[in-house]
Amino acid sequence: MERSAEEGGLVREAGESARAAWVGLDAEGYPARGYAWYVVGVLLVAAITSYLDRYLISLLVEPIKRDLLLSDTQISLLQGSAFAVFYVVFGLPFGALVDRRNRRAILVAGVSLWSAMTVACGLAGNFTELFLARAGVGIGEACLAPAAYSLIADYFRPAARGRAMGVYNIANYIGTGASLLIGGIVISFVGHATATTLPVVGEVASWKVVFFVVGAPGLVIALWLFTVREVPRKQIGGVQSRAGAFAQLAAHLRLHPTAYLSVYTVSTMTAFVGLTFAVWGPTFFIRQLGVPPAEVGLHLGPVTAIAGTLGSLSSGVLSDWLVRRGYWTGRFLVPMFWWPIAIVALLVIGFAHSELTALAGTAALAFGSGIGLASVPPMIQDITPNRLRGQATAMHFILSGLLGMGIAPTLIALVTDHVFNDPKALNVSLLVVLLPVAALGLIASLLGRSPYAAARRQLAGTNVESSVGGARP
Repeated sequence: MERSAEEGGLVREAGESARAAWVGLDAEGYPARGYAWYVVGVLLVAAITSYLDRYLISLLVEPIKRDLLLSDTQISLLQGSAFAVFYVVFGLPFGALVDRRNRRAILVAGVSLWSAMTVACGLAGNFTELFLARAGVGIGEACLAPAAYSLIADYFRPAARGRAMGVYNIANYIGTGASLLIGGIVISFVGHATATTLPVVGEVASWKVVFFVVGAPGLVIALWLFTVREVPRKQIGGVQSRAGAFAQLAAHLRLHPTAYLSVYTVSTMTAFVGLTFAVWGPTFFIRQLGVPPAEVGLHLGPVTAIAGTLGSLSSGVLSDWLVRRGYWTGRFLVPMFWWPIAIVALLVIGFAHSELTALAGTAALAFGSGIGLASVPPMIQDITPNRLRGQATAMHFILSGLLGMGIAPTLIALVTDHVFNDPKALNVSLLVVLLPVAALGLIASLLGRSPYAAARRQLAGTNVESSVGGARP
């Protein structure tokens, strides 16, 4: 048995050496900076397609309702629960796989699945078929974030992770903006025609064309991911155990319950606000301000993409600066900049009487949420051993998906349909639901700083590489 273990160790060592030679790892196991940023670029493109596929339906609410005879509540289920429930159910198992298996292979499979299911959305002829296709998109996308953030954490030293993950996080806003922009362009192209004739497929409703155009390129991106290589896992840390993957995660969370509760509350409330407006924002412009759907995509898309990108990049620079300066609270300070912006931006949007004012509020909201969302993944990496990072990251996206994509959109619809009983009251519904959520996020940010610092200190004590750029760890 001992000999077998020794032989196994030699095999693993040989494998690590082969990977090191392939990607040019330095003595500490990090690849060349240029290749590391190339990998971030590949993952960024894959993530953009995921957000594009995820949010595209938000611009097509009215034609889908008309063609499939759906209510606002059914539409909210398609936008939220159909995606989020399966995203949540498969998130933790995929996270466990990420912690133990080849992350690139997991990414290739996930990208291929969600791209194929996006095309399937365009083939749906009723609510059930569209619901199942959206569920397939959710299953495929559940693997992306755990695998991508786990890889990035092993490609970059701790003091540079914030910037790398901030760049990756701009996919959220570029993807959302691109879904609106591309959707607007396609809607403008097909004009007011209710049907479009395509080769092979034949005549289909014009809104279905958008799903075909957006879904197909993802299959090419899946092939591109084969240029991404695994690197040795670092910062293993923590207490090793023979327990199952989920049991190990639960044991680690119990060591720092308040720290993780605070981090997950901040991340979930941030997603709740940002994702709710991503889902209902286009409908707000169409329904409340009378902006044509094509114009909503052309105007809202670039605003969301640019403002969110600036917020994400600012978050990464700020969080790395805090780490280099040696603050134990570190990246957990970053969300404090986001919540005041959220409250002001929501009030501007809710009381806007012109498209320009609403766009200004949207830009502020996207910038602020970029700061908040981009801070979360590196926060999790800084207090989690490598062997649990896939699952810990999956938990973040599970909770965000469950509330931000699952419950939040339907909650807005229920308030609009059953409390105000008026589709034109969508702006009031957004304020009633989202302002208390922003207040809760602010409270969690204030209360979680000390527990987070304690968790970070403990993990730093188990890893030699935890010292950051000369500043105290």
